[in-house]
Amino acid sequence: MFRMNVSGLIPKNMEDRGLLILKDNLKYIEDILDHRKIPKEGLPEDQIRLLLKFLSLMDTDKDPKVIRVGEREGRCASKIQEELVSGFCHGIGRSGNLIDPQPKAPGASAMYNLTNSILTSFLRNLGLKVHGIGLPVATGLSLSLCLNAVRRMYNSNVVIYPYAAHKSPIKGIYLAGFRMRLVETKLYGDALKVDVEDIEDAIVHEIEAGNNPCVLSTLTFFPPREGDDIEEIGKICEEYNIPHIVNGAYALQSRYYIERLRKAFKYRVDAVVSSSDKNLLTPIGGGIVYSKDRDFLREISLSYPGRACATPVVNILISLLSLGMRRYLDLMEEQRKCRDLLEELLNRLVEKTGGKVLNINNPISLSVTVDSDPVEIAGKLYNLRVTGPRGVRSTDKFGTCYLNKYPYDYIVINAAIGVKSEDIITVVEKLEDLLLKGQ
Repeated sequence: MFRMNVSGLIPKNMEDRGLLILKDNLKYIEDILDHRKIPKEGLPEDQIRLLLKFLSLMDTDKDPKVIRVGEREGRCASKIQEELVSGFCHGIGRSGNLIDPQPKAPGASAMYNLTNSILTSFLRNLGLKVHGIGLPVATGLSLSLCLNAVRRMYNSNVVIYPYAAHKSPIKGIYLAGFRMRLVETKLYGDALKVDVEDIEDAIVHEIEAGNNPCVLSTLTFFPPREGDDIEEIGKICEEYNIPHIVNGAYALQSRYYIERLRKAFKYRVDAVVSSSDKNLLTPIGGGIVYSKDRDFLREISLSYPGRACATPVVNILISLLSLGMRRYLDLMEEQRKCRDLLEELLNRLVEKTGGKVLNINNPISLSVTVDSDPVEIAGKLYNLRVTGPRGVRSTDKFGTCYLNKYPYDYIVINAAIGVKSEDIITVVEKLEDLLLKGQ
């Protein structure tokens, strides 16, 4: 093992003091590598950089005596490129299996396995008794990899999709080579939902037609579409012995969604996909997949063709180490309070401007009706340097997740993890100014 020999370079008392400091600094890294769990408190950024540097120095492209004659040798045209991948130029995975160790990348392989171990401990700290892996692709492609695994393991050929107006899952279904059977939403008060009975009818129809269906349900979505009843869907999938994948894009930031997942995992849920950027505050490009079945996670990794860029996985590791469990729980609580504040302020707003706050069960987002063009209002908010609000016209069949006209034009505003109370206050103030000017 590497030993720092500074004997004779400085006075003995200074040497002892310096080595003590070095030992304490390195202890952060030792603890992470020994325990392989999310730390209670977040690590200093310098320690995270040091850990990544140590691991990346294990890869063969860092070997000072290496002779590189292959076509893929971690060569970079610029040092900037090496910095962008945190030194893991060889990437992760091996052709044919994403989580397999890569002989040219001992450090990256260790980093990936460490990330998955820490990610699993994070999920279990949230109350989910699952195994997790980070994927180097975002939600839509992660869902596609899950569906590929479903086909390989269960010979499924058609996806039952309770309709949600999101192009990524739909494209993911087609990319995986499945036929899609939509189950339509229905209007219940302000909320758009998919009846569980209609999902079961679709399953029965496909089975009777000689097909092998699976279900892709949606837990997290913006109002007025409410999340699917994944617990009841899980019961039905268990009864008919068919696979069930859940799109929980931003489920990990909310106790409400975590509890629904916890209940659903008692029945048939093969895997859940969440987004790393929506939940762990990473740059876009990473996915989190979790399941009770480790073999199914391995099958997902087998669906990935070739090697992958390490950066999305490194970003997951950085967030988990930087935040630590305590800070993440604090952010969850802050998100809940901001959601309550948003509801309070929007209810005050409609007292002045008319309209209503739609009665939708959603712990992240709220929708408020407007009398003028919602798309134009959202555009004006964007020009006022507000990003995130979504304007949807009642006649937009895709946007309302409904196949007929929705009763209202509306604006959707989110209070997702990472938002601040001052952000919520400011966006409602700007929306109020626009709506009052339009009267």
